[in-house]
Amino acid sequence: MPRLFPADTFDVFKIASYRRLWTAAVFFAMGQWLERTIVGWLVLEITGSPFLTGLAWAIRFSPNLILGPVLGVISDRYARHRTLSINALVRAISMLVVAGVFFVDESSVFPLFVLALISGTSTTLQMAVIQPLAIDVVGEDRLSRGVTITSLGQRLVGAGGAISGGLLLATIPHQWIFVIGAFPLVVAAAYFSSINPQVRKTQIRSSFVSDLVEGVLMMKKNKVVLALIGLMAFAEMFGFSYHGFLPVVADELLSIGPEGLGVLVSATAIGGLVGMLLITLYGRYARKGVLLLITVGCLGVWEILLGTSSIFFASLIILVCLGAAGAMIDSLEWILLQGAVPKDMRGRVLGGWNLAIGCGWIGTLLMGLMAEQFGISVTFWVAGLILVLVASLSPTVVKELKELR
Repeated sequence: MPRLFPADTFDVFKIASYRRLWTAAVFFAMGQWLERTIVGWLVLEITGSPFLTGLAWAIRFSPNLILGPVLGVISDRYARHRTLSINALVRAISMLVVAGVFFVDESSVFPLFVLALISGTSTTLQMAVIQPLAIDVVGEDRLSRGVTITSLGQRLVGAGGAISGGLLLATIPHQWIFVIGAFPLVVAAAYFSSINPQVRKTQIRSSFVSDLVEGVLMMKKNKVVLALIGLMAFAEMFGFSYHGFLPVVADELLSIGPEGLGVLVSATAIGGLVGMLLITLYGRYARKGVLLLITVGCLGVWEILLGTSSIFFASLIILVCLGAAGAMIDSLEWILLQGAVPKDMRGRVLGGWNLAIGCGWIGTLLMGLMAEQFGISVTFWVAGLILVLVASLSPTVVKELKELR
């Protein structure tokens, strides 16, 4: 009887350090999804402004633009498992501090913006470090599986974290949600610190600045890397930014409360799980460059449909498709970028990817202003059409994209 997927797909779990890495990634994602869900809703609840809700999302992604290449250098220079452990602890502490502020004053929105900034910086660092660490642990011959299965684990808990956030918002005082969210981050820190990667850092002989310059020049000269980063920037600005407006979709288009918002966010997480699973099982056989372009175009189409729907169940299906497309884009970008550079440059090339992610705040602010003036439906239509156009024109500008595998 033929198998649905290759027998060696999940053989990375035979490696003890990979099991620790995967577990740490899952716990980190629990805290991340919980915090992401509650911050957006609380900003909208306190201010009543779609623009400020989008601004919170933009603040979350601004560190990518400012610090992306710098944090990529940190990934290439220092022990990655220790870096991730410290990163998780800092994020947990920041959530506990915000909880303390909310015990005193629940009406202040400023701590939520600060938390969004800290969390954004934490996520930027994590993305530059965790995927190269996965390859360090599993080896070069399992590059694709190391990358995709790690992300698959993070997305496994996304739906639960989002639904939990919505339920907690509706049932317990807000400050306690931040306390609960800090716990899995502390667990993640412990697991990250216990990892024993196969690849050891060699003695650093160059300066931090020279490493940074080397990474920037590499990305500038490599046409494929530059094209992938540019494509990701457009996808982030006009595609992934829909996440920041889900509280507006819940309120204006669907007229549902925080519990319903949690279900909407969980739908994107379920879709992300489906998309990542497809890449994990079958991605090794695909022409990944062509698949990436098609998926970016589909992201735009689904975004247009989200702006059209006023039916809760239909919106859930659309969000599952959006989540799947987003996960596939992320995974394909990680694989193609890391495969296009030497192994000692992987942290820096993902720093460039983080730079592209940092452009998301531009799209979020533009979409927030448009939503204030014309409504969220028109905003999603415009953003979706831009993505379809970019996906259609990219292979004519950089023909090598179609040949990437």
